[in-house]
This record gives sequence, structure tokens and C-alpha cells, in this order.
Amino acid sequence: MNNRGFILVASYMVVAVLIILATTFSARSIGEKRVADKERDTVQALWLAEAGVDRAIIELPNTPLSGTLGIGAYSTQTTALGSGKYLINSTGGVPLATISPNNAIRKVSAVVQQPLNPANPGDVTSAITANGDVTVKGSAQVNGTIDEENEVFNFEDVFGISKDAMKSGAVHHYTDPANNITPVDHSTWVDIDTATEMKISDSGWSGSGILVVNGNLTITGGHFSGIIWVIGTLRISGNPILDGAFFVESGAEVDTTLTGNPIVSFNGNAVSSAFGFIPSMSAPQIIGWKED
Repeated sequence: MNNRGFILVASYMVVAVLIILATTFSARSIGEKRVADKERDTVQALWLAEAGVDRAIIELPNTPLSGTLGIGAYSTQTTALGSGKYLINSTGGVPLATISPNNAIRKVSAVVQQPLNPANPGDVTSAITANGDVTVKGSAQVNGTIDEENEVFNFEDVFGISKDAMKSGAVHHYTDPANNITPVDHSTWVDIDTATEMKISDSGWSGSGILVVNGNLTITGGHFSGIIWVIGTLRISGNPILDGAFFVESGAEVDTTLTGNPIVSFNGNAVSSAFGFIPSMSAPQIIGWKED
């Protein structure tokens, strides 16, 4: 009887030890799986952040951008630094709901250089350059040289790329836009197909960069800084303030008219800044990268 009792107690002890060992191994396995899963998610989050940088480079300078891959997501923010350089901040997160405090999140920053076009902004020296005559009436003010009846200037000589390349690489592309269309920044191409002209009339309107209008343009208000190229006629009146350089390519006898109280000024700094937005035929390059 005593032997049977001893065997029963010993059996209980063996079972207890096995349960403890099984529990320990199970807890350790669960812990190791959690660590492995976290490491996997952390690596995937980094890949997602890098994928965001890749997309931001392809779509420069569009911002913000976001997307999903599998159970993860990325978001990017691009900031122009000037001279063809951009700062891209990208965040990748796994799983998808990146606001979850349990997520694996990685952040990277990349400085990207868009190779500048070989065209030289120093070659642009006139406030207004036109094929035909430039008529200035009333209190209209032009600060800088008016180069009229110029039959030799052409788009590719000025910008170093063709019109097709400028159009395909433009950040904004409008067809028969509403009056005072926005945004007009970086590089903007406007096609006038059925409308008679593009109109800018709002005193609060503002634009910058390179604006190419394939048609007639009338400006009666607002402020623009950069380069406007018109493949048609240009009419400026009212009281807009325009800084930079302006080209009118129409072939009309009188293709440019200024009346009222506009102020048109050649601005070398505005021209140089605009040249930084000429679409480059070379692929952007990463010149700096770090994980935040």
C-alpha cells in the first residue's frame, strides 16, 4: 500500500515537472515568435519606407503621396530645397493601420538631386521678348529691355528641351482652364483648344515657376514670378505685378499689348529659380539618405 502511494506521488511530481517544462517551452516559443514577428515587421516597414522614396522620386515633385503594399502602408512628403534638390521624408508601417501603437514603423529621409538642364538662365536678359510688336500704353510700366520683332528666339534655345518634353514633364497640365486656375507653380502647361484665351483677373491670384500657354493669354490681375511663354497673343492690363521674363511667340504683327497700370519687371533671380523647374531628361539621383 505504501509503495502504491509512493508511486502515485512520484507520478504526480513527474507530471507537474512535465507541465512546468511544457509551459516554459511554450512561453519561450511564443516569446521567440513574437520577437521574430516584430523583427519581420520592422524589416518590412523599412522596405515600405524605401518604396515610398522610390515612388516620390518617380513622381517628383508631387506631394504628399501614400500607398499600400500587402498589410503595410507608406506615406511621403516632398520639400523643394532649390537648385533641383528635394528632401523626401517617407514613413512605412506594418500592419496597415499606422496609427496603432503596436505597429512596426520606420522613417527614412532622402535628399534627391534632379540634374539641372544645360540651358543657362543667364542667357535670358529681357523683360519681354516677342516675335511681333510690343505696344505699351497708359501707365503700364516695363522695367527692363523689350526685345520686339525678334525672329530668331525659339523655345529649345531658351529652355534646352523641346516643347513636347516640357509638356510631358509639366507638373500641372490644363486644357481650357477656368479663369484664375490654380495651382500654377513649378512647371505648368496650358492648352487652349476651344476657349478663346486663358484669363487671369483676380487680384489675389498668384503663380510662379514656368507657365507655358499654348494659346492666347490675358492678364488683368494677380502676381506671377518666373517665366511665362505664350504661343499666341499676350494682353496685360489692370494692375497685375509680373516679375521674371516673358516670351510671346505668335507671328502676329502686334502680339503683345500692355495697358492700364501693370508692372512688368525683368527679375534675374525669378528666372534662375524658374529654370530649376525645367523637366530634366536625366533621372533623379539620391545624394543623401538616412533613417530617422
